[in-house]
Order: sequence, then structure tokens, then C-alpha cells
Amino acid sequence: MPVSRRRFFQGVAAAGVAALVEGKFNQAEAETIAHSPAILTGTHFDLAIEPHEVDFTGKRRKAIKINGSLPGPTLKWREGDTVTIAVTNHLREPTSIHWHGMRIPAEMDGVPGLSFAGIAPGKTFVYRFPVVQNGTYWYHSHSGSQEQIGLIGALIIEPRDKDPIAYDRDYVVLLSDWSDTDPDTLYANLKKQSDYYNYHKRTAGTFINDVGSKGLRSTAQNRLKWGRTDMTPTDIADVTSATYIYLMNGNSPGANWTALFNPGERVRLRFINGSAMTLFDVRIPGLRMTVVQADGNCVRP
Repeated sequence: MPVSRRRFFQGVAAAGVAALVEGKFNQAEAETIAHSPAILTGTHFDLAIEPHEVDFTGKRRKAIKINGSLPGPTLKWREGDTVTIAVTNHLREPTSIHWHGMRIPAEMDGVPGLSFAGIAPGKTFVYRFPVVQNGTYWYHSHSGSQEQIGLIGALIIEPRDKDPIAYDRDYVVLLSDWSDTDPDTLYANLKKQSDYYNYHKRTAGTFINDVGSKGLRSTAQNRLKWGRTDMTPTDIADVTSATYIYLMNGNSPGANWTALFNPGERVRLRFINGSAMTLFDVRIPGLRMTVVQADGNCVRP
């Protein structure tokens, strides 16, 4: 069925989606992925934000890690608890952590200039708030371009009562984008030319092809319609794979993303879009996925 542009973005831009996968995994051929963030549980957490370097493409680049990890550790909370998170800033610039999707007091929200002053270099800020919800969320910086260079992490909240979703295994899939280009340079390029990274533009050649298949009148009307929107049909994201690579749990496309699952298991996959720009179309060839939760809310499967 035709899907409107608005509906398309509603479908793919969700911050956190939980899906169940039922099928056969070949455990004999599977390998664990090269890196997965640590999982921290409890009610008190200490997070250290530190400058680091990473190499996803064969080049060393500046990055930010949390407790030595990119992405940061997965935090597991429980609905009904009160959590305390002490965040220490080891950067040379102010930082922050925003708890994406959480219903918390404004002063704990972590947006500099709006809910608090930010965390100055060398200082520690203590977040403390009750957990009044459950589901799949994430946390990230709201300071400058720090989110783009690694200051992100998964946030999983277990329900106070019995989980209405039955599964054998629970697995977090945090998706993000990475560029070796400095984020400020990416932004400057877009300010100079909004389609700087869009290499899939329509040409005279595609116009002639469209006329041949759709007719002159229909083709002209289509081009004029897109022209009035001041964008091209391929302009889904301002920054594309022309400069981005894509990470899963901090692993580059060159890593083995296969995890160890047993044949016949019912696996809950918690997909989180932790990117700065990208929309992800997720599928597993040959296996059926059922969406059971979106942005922390149970949905009709």
C-alpha cells in the first residue's frame, strides 16, 4: 500500500522498538560480535565521560567514551526504583546526559540552558529521580556534537510487575552512525549547501527515462511538485553514506554482527536508533519479526 512521507518517518524514526524473532539460528557457525557494551544494574551508577580515539575505518579519530566504552554501558533499571547516576566530566568542555524518553523532573532532564547549567570540566553532577515507566530507551549528550562522536548508551527498564512479553533471550541492538569528518565540519558543509552529501540527484538522463515510462505530463508535474518542496525524492537524510558508516553496539560493518542464539529460541531484540541523523530499515532475511513495543509502550503485535 502507498505510504505517505509523514507515515514513513513515523515508522522508521522511533527511538526504541522491541521486536520478537522466532526462527532457527545456526549456532555452529555463529561468532560473538567483537565488542558489546557492559551492562550495569542496580540503583546507583557512576559514569565517567572521557576523551578517547577510535579506529572504525583505518584512521584514528577523536571520540568520547563512557566508562571506556563506545557506546556507553547499557544501564538496567527497574520500574518503581529511585536511581542515582553520578556523572563525572573528564573532557575539556562542558557536557551533559539527557535521558531520552524518560518522564522525570525538569531539573534532571539534562538539557543545558533549559533544565540545568551542564556539567563543567572536572565536575560531577548527580542525577536522582524515580523510575515511573518501563521499556526500551537510550541516553545521550545534549552538548554540542558530542552525541555524534560517541556519547550515547542504551537504557533498559524492567517492569515492576510481570513482563507481558514472553521471551527466552533479551538482546539490545543499539544502532548509530559514525563519520571520520568532524561533526562541526559536517554541519558547516550543510549550511553552505543543504544537499552537500546527496549524490543521488535526478538528471536530464533520468528525466528522459521517466518521460519514456510515465509520459511527459506526469513527469513534468512530478518534478515541479518536488521542486516546490525545495528538496529531492532521494533526500531522506541530510548526511548519507557518502561520509557515514553505521555501527551496531559499537561495531563497524566490517565486524561480525552474529550473536549466539539457540535454534527455536524466542528472542527479544531491543532496537534503539542512537544515530545523529540516520533512519534504519531493519530486517533479518528468512526470519519473521513481530513488533511488540515502541518507544517504551506495548503495542498490538
